[in-house]
Amino acid sequence: MIKVIEKILKNISVFISYFLYANVFLALLLLMNFDIYKMDITKRILVLLGIDIVYMIILFFVYRKEIIKDLKDFKANYKEYIPKYLPIYLLGVIAMGVINIVLSKLTGANTSGNEETIREYIDKFPIYMAFSTVIYAPFVEELIFRKSIRNMVKNKYVFIILSGLIFGILHISDYTNATEILFGIPYVIMGIDFAYIYYKTDNIFTTMSYHMMHNLILLVIQFIR
Repeated sequence: MIKVIEKILKNISVFISYFLYANVFLALLLLMNFDIYKMDITKRILVLLGIDIVYMIILFFVYRKEIIKDLKDFKANYKEYIPKYLPIYLLGVIAMGVINIVLSKLTGANTSGNEETIREYIDKFPIYMAFSTVIYAPFVEELIFRKSIRNMVKNKYVFIILSGLIFGILHISDYTNATEILFGIPYVIMGIDFAYIYYKTDNIFTTMSYHMMHNLILLVIQFIR
């Protein structure tokens, strides 16, 4: 019983850390008289990159046993996992695209505020955003929105729906704007898609791989548009 409680508390702490970590780190820097917003852009990017890498290391340390176990399993079975669940991933992408088109027609908005912000940052900080979208986000978000939630929620349907909802809600840029809230729906769909794949494979590297591929494709499209 004690081990179960410890496991739940660990995963709750990890989940909460996602929302607090960067702000706490920046606050500590301010206490040491380092205001990143007064730095030149190169130094600011390096600091943000360092903050991201440290958080990835922390998450790896917390989940190191599970990550190593999943990595060994993925190396042995990726030829089965990737092709088998590719149709599920593509179904999620198609559903996401169709819903985006419908929402654009209904609201008159081309895309969500979150997506516009990402595109703007890609144009301004391409190297940092390449790291952030293709490496950092898939690694961190899959551990937070899939692994930590799965470790706490054992029911299949509750886990899949909860994981998708949280993933979608946290990609909404303005909770006071009805249009922005509606544009969170495609992210919910993708979150449910990834959660289903993770539930079926029980291997976080499967969804990390799809998440990386998904973000890489979007990044390349942004670079060439």
